Amino acid sequence: MPPAKTGIASYAATVLAGLERTGYRSRRRIDVIWPVRPKHDVTIARYALGVYHVGNNHDFHGDIYRLASLHPSLVVLHDLGLDDLVNALVTSGDALGYRAGREALLRSEVMTLPEARENEPLARPWCAAIARAARGIVVHSDFAKRYLEDFGCRTPVFVVPHPVVERPAAIRRSAEVGGQIRARLGLRGDDVLIVAPGDMNAAKQLDVVVEAVARLDANVHLALVGRRIPTWDPGPVVRASGLGTRATVAADVTDEEFLGWLHAADVVTDLRFPHRGEVSGTLIRAMQVGRPCVVSGVGTYLDLPPDVVVRVPPGRPDAAELASTFTRLAEDRELRERLGARAREHLETTAGGDRTARGYERAIEQTLALGADPRRMALARWARALNEIGVSPAGLDEDFGLSYVRGLSELAPGPHEPAR
Repeated sequence: MPPAKTGIASYAATVLAGLERTGYRSRRRIDVIWPVRPKHDVTIARYALGVYHVGNNHDFHGDIYRLASLHPSLVVLHDLGLDDLVNALVTSGDALGYRAGREALLRSEVMTLPEARENEPLARPWCAAIARAARGIVVHSDFAKRYLEDFGCRTPVFVVPHPVVERPAAIRRSAEVGGQIRARLGLRGDDVLIVAPGDMNAAKQLDVVVEAVARLDANVHLALVGRRIPTWDPGPVVRASGLGTRATVAADVTDEEFLGWLHAADVVTDLRFPHRGEVSGTLIRAMQVGRPCVVSGVGTYLDLPPDVVVRVPPGRPDAAELASTFTRLAEDRELRERLGARAREHLETTAGGDRTARGYERAIEQTLALGADPRRMALARWARALNEIGVSPAGLDEDFGLSYVRGLSELAPGPHEPAR
């Protein structure tokens, strides 16, 4: 798990709580290693399985990536585009970075998904090397699975829904905070508040969001809410927009305040360009609160039904078109309420209860079973031998060496027969 308070850390804590509720932690011993230290290179080998949470931040996930590469187990990919992490490894002279960069370059030649052409972080599969090293991969969307398969990944992939992070008690408490925020802003019954939550970075297209809201009627207000990122400053953009008191920047707020802003919102916008194949934890929270959400029509967002979110075209949005989308929502309260209710219902149906914990149980148990299968090591030796003599996938297509695999498959145990 990451060594700092991040979205992935909150996610991981939620998963552990779910495994506690289902009783899985009483059936399997699970130790949390946080933060990673050099000594864990040795201690990790004592475990039957490691579960590694990998995101695109070298400071938070570089050591986790290294462990996952050296001690292959179950890898949770929170981002498909690991370009920043890999480039940082290369800059530091780490051989793992060069290996990952080479793998990404080679596999990019076979990519066919439109997202790989339109979003630079996905053009090269920076996650290919860690996907190859893993014994199993956990992702949070069908799109992520399609992406992995598109560049030829053959590691088992488990699609486990992103958990509903916030507990009902926290949602109830933040409702009062949301009311206080609207009162503090002086919003009246006909006023509409658009909230752009999450990290304030360029990929969220916040400059276009500001420009779009500046085109709207005076009763439409905007709030940028979330963690400040050193590489992008919202201040100059907001000041130049002419929005004045209609725009608010609420930076580095507490978790309770963050949820309160979602409650205060009439519309939530969560755009991405370039897309990195991530599932947005911020969007999950907005759906949990029951707010209509405007998202980019790309990648993981396309896995959501059209009656759950409002999608705008992929790529960098057009301010006029985005303003038209905001206007439609601002003028139709019933539409907003219908979308918000449908978002909450969809989230509960697909990720509510302990569905995420059950998905982790399945992924862990099947990966453990793979590691215990004596045929796996035999196949690994066979594959390495073919590599050493220069056999390519084309050779396999011509049936070279496959008689060994067929013979090995005949040793597979039946439903009531132990492995030999």
